[in-house]
Amino acid sequence: MNVMPEWNVVGDRETGVPEPAGLDATAVSEEPEEQSESPEPAKSEESATAWPRPDSAASSSPGADGEMITQIAASVRELADSADRYHARAEQREHVIDHLRTEVDRLRRGERRSLLRPLLVEICQLRNDLLRQAAELPPDFDAGRATLLLKSYAESVELALEHHGVVSFAPEGGDAFDPRMHRRVGGEAAPDTALTGRIAEARRDGYLDVDTNSPIAPAEVVVYAAAAQPSRRDGREEQ
Repeated sequence: MNVMPEWNVVGDRETGVPEPAGLDATAVSEEPEEQSESPEPAKSEESATAWPRPDSAASSSPGADGEMITQIAASVRELADSADRYHARAEQREHVIDHLRTEVDRLRRGERRSLLRPLLVEICQLRNDLLRQAAELPPDFDAGRATLLLKSYAESVELALEHHGVVSFAPEGGDAFDPRMHRRVGGEAAPDTALTGRIAEARRDGYLDVDTNSPIAPAEVVVYAAAAQPSRRDGREEQ
């Protein structure tokens, strides 16, 4: 008769398979737990290396943003300082330009006055002569003597103008009309058609710059105009 070995029937209740009596039930039950728990730390290390921790990203982001804001603020201050320096230099240039413009105007006025000084001196002398003659006129001073006196003063002025390169001119009757040299102040019927458009008489002398050959003041003249033709109402009057 065969004797079966004793088995410690401590097994899986679900499967009903008996376990050997020499094995510790707790050891058998703990081994699978250790095998199942061992891969978990590896997964956590991989996740820690692959993905940064939220608290570390949050701690590094404010520092980078603060540094960038500091750089932007420094750039803005530098730009503002540059603009202030530019405006200061622009104001200095404007002051220099205004000063130079004032000096140029003053020099121009002085140069013009120095050029006109001889003429001004002669005009002053002419005024003094007129006042002296007006105070010394005799009681029997007539129109003839007044005419001679005024012509003498006109000759004095003419000499003063000639000293400064200005001469007087008066066109003759029958001369061609020149719009550059003459100014028409009246018209007169031409006695001959050939005189139409020519000068009849000069009312006032003109003045010419000798150096530039250009008129300072044109002569005022009367110009011959074509005679008006009688109107013809019908053919019977023409016959």
